[in-house]
Formats: sequence, C-alpha cells, structure tokens
Amino acid sequence: MSLLYMIRHAQASFAEADYDRLSPLGHEQAGLLAAHLARSGVEFDAVYRGRQRRHEQTLEAYLADCARRGIKAPAPQESRFFDEYDAGAILRTFLPVLIREDPGFEAEVEKMKSSNRAFQKVLEKVLLRWFDHRDETQQLESWASFTARVQRGLFEVMAREGAGRRVAVFTSGGPISAAVQKALTLSNESTLSIVRQIVNSSVTRFKYSGDRMTLFGFNDFTHLEPGYSDRLITYR
Repeated sequence: MSLLYMIRHAQASFAEADYDRLSPLGHEQAGLLAAHLARSGVEFDAVYRGRQRRHEQTLEAYLADCARRGIKAPAPQESRFFDEYDAGAILRTFLPVLIREDPGFEAEVEKMKSSNRAFQKVLEKVLLRWFDHRDETQQLESWASFTARVQRGLFEVMAREGAGRRVAVFTSGGPISAAVQKALTLSNESTLSIVRQIVNSSVTRFKYSGDRMTLFGFNDFTHLEPGYSDRLITYR
C-alpha cells in the first residue's frame, strides 16, 4: 500500500495580467504548508508537478524547507498529465453560448472582472456546460479527455512508484477533482461541488495498490487554520 498526496498550488495572482504566479499571500501559504509537512514528519519518496508556474513555485517552498532542514528531497518530475484545464479557452467557448441562451447572464459576466464571488458563480455555470460537452477541438480539451489525461498520469505514477511509497503531486484543483471523481465514481454535478471546495495549498490524500486508489483524506488545510487568520483560506 502506498500514499499519494495531491497538493493544490497556493494562491495565484487572480485579476492580474499574469495569473500563473503566486501572489504574496500565495507565497505565505506555500511556506506554511512546507512547515506543516515538516512538523508532521512527512517526507516524500517521489515528487511530481504539473507544468504551470504556480505548481512550480508552491513546490519550491517545500524544496527550500527541505534544504534548510538538511533533508535530501527527491528530484521533481514535471508531467503534462497534471496540468490544469485551460479555463480561458473554456470561458471563451461557452460564455457567448450562455449569454445567447440567457441575455441576463451578461450582467454576471461583467461583474466577474472585479468580484471573486461573481467569478466563481460564472465559472461554475460554464464548467457545468463544459462537463457535458462532448465535441473536442484543437483549442478545447473536453472534460472527458481532461479526466482521462489526469487518470493516465496517476496510473503511470502508481505503476512506476510501486508499493510502500509516499508520493506527492503538486497540481491544481481540476486534476485533484478528477482524481476524487475517479476514486468515488461521482457524477459531474457532484464533482463540481468538489471543484469549488478545494482550498489553495490544501492536501488531498489517496491510498493506492496496483491500479486501485481510495480516497484517504480530502482538502486538508490544517496549516492555514488555528492561530492564523481567515485571510489565508482562499480558493483561486
């Protein structure tokens, strides 16, 4: 039996020109996560990450903490299988469709540029439409293809690492949700409720043996709670 830790990146730079980098708060969250893993005695036998900069920066905080403590961390392995879905392409594809169907929805779209709450509301409606969309183009990966990609990556990691291992994957909320959906055989609608809950820098754990994986802990953000502040708990 092995343990797989899927770690969501810390807060990215929402509403800025370059979203794909950690905000100052994100760097703080990543540092708290690294310290928490150290206090908990968690050391990984293998580490993987998606190709987004926010994945890399969250991992860098863990590696820096290992170096400070004199712990030799495994060399990270980059994998496209753990990249996040292209939210920009999904929004560009489905926003015009949803506005044509409901012209009043355009007012919510305008609010999303300045409001996190409005952005989440719009994104959830768009994602649900994407989940049910079967056509695939070069510009838009379908939800079915996305989940198949993530699951293929997980199966390859499990096969490569084998038994008795502790493995980390630094990634985004989408791949974590796809993994939970697979482990629990959830519907798309139930999976959407998973997407909205995953906190920046949280840890979701699975037990695996062979090609079987079982959810062992979801969305743990203990390192952001007692003694700290609600400002540390973010979702974007």
